Order: sequence, then structure tokens, then C-alpha cells
Amino acid sequence: MKFKTKWPLRLDIQFFAEDPPPADPPADPGKGDPEEKPAIFTQSEVDSKISKAVDSALEKARKKFEDEKKQAIEDAKKDAEDYAKMSAKEREEAEIQKRLKAIEERERELNEKQLLSEIESDLKEQALPLSFAQSLLRLGENEEIKKAITSIKKDFDAAVNERVKEELRQETPGVGSGRKQTHSASSMAEKARKHRLIK
Repeated sequence: MKFKTKWPLRLDIQFFAEDPPPADPPADPGKGDPEEKPAIFTQSEVDSKISKAVDSALEKARKKFEDEKKQAIEDAKKDAEDYAKMSAKEREEAEIQKRLKAIEERERELNEKQLLSEIESDLKEQALPLSFAQSLLRLGENEEIKKAITSIKKDFDAAVNERVKEELRQETPGVGSGRKQTHSASSMAEKARKHRLIK
């Protein structure tokens, strides 16, 4: 009786491997760079470091707020002193100038909001991301903004189309007949039907 094995020949793959590189001479423990161990922190140490960082950030913010507050008080005092030195007519003119500045600032803000909403509607119309709106707002003029939007749309569409073409590229199918594949598929189905236990 012959004894059959699944793997009749054993192959020692390590026999074909290259010789291992020679080992480095052991480093002298007293000389050279000592190995750095990774820092390991306990939860209390981590909490302590976090609270110190938060306290530091809060202190900086508090100091900045105090400095701004002091500057605002000094500016108000200076304005009050200047206002006290003025005659009645100069005070009236200063009030008018102050109101005009406030009105001009408010008008500028309203114009920016209106322009921004127009830019966003143009971007939506062109199916472009609304994140471009703030950048386009800096151009200021409607005509320049519209030219920029059409240019962006053209470049954006070209980039998207190129990316889609790259993604849809396929390798040419291998040489073979479709008939052979269908034949093998039908024969596989036939074999499955034959070996089915429940009919």
C-alpha cells in the first residue's frame, strides 16, 4: 500500500535566503547616546498640564481685554477733553462729523452685505461653492465680480471634467470571446443543478 501525502516534497525556503548581516558590536553602555524612553504621564499629570494651559490662555485673554478696556477709556477721556475745549459751534460740527462717519460706516456695511448676497446668488446659479464669495467680495465692482465668476466657472468645470475622465479611464478588455465565458457560466449553472441536494 502506497502512502500518499498532501505535500510530498518539503522545501526549506530559508536555505535560499541570504546570509544575515553581521551583528553590530554591542554599544558601550557608558558611551554614546542613551536611549530615550517615551514619556509616560498619569491622568493627574495630564489634567494638571491641561489646566495650566487653560489658565494661561484665560490669563492672556483677560490681559488683552483689560488692555483694550484701558485703551477705550483713554480714548473716551481724550475725546471728552477735546470736546470740552471746543466752542458750541465746534461741538455741533464734531457731532455732525461723528454722525456722518457712523452713517457712512453703516452704509458701507449694508452695501457689502447686499453685494455678498448677490455674489452668493451668482455662485449658486453657476453651481459653484459659496466659499468663493468672501474672496470675490474684495473685488468690489459688480462687473469685475461677474467676469471673475465666469472665469472661475470655466476653470472649475475644466478641472472637474479632467478629473472625471481620469476616474473613468478603463483598461482595454483582454482578448477572448464572450461566447466562451457564457458557455462556462452555463456549464457551471448546470453542474450546480446536478449536485443540488434539495430539488
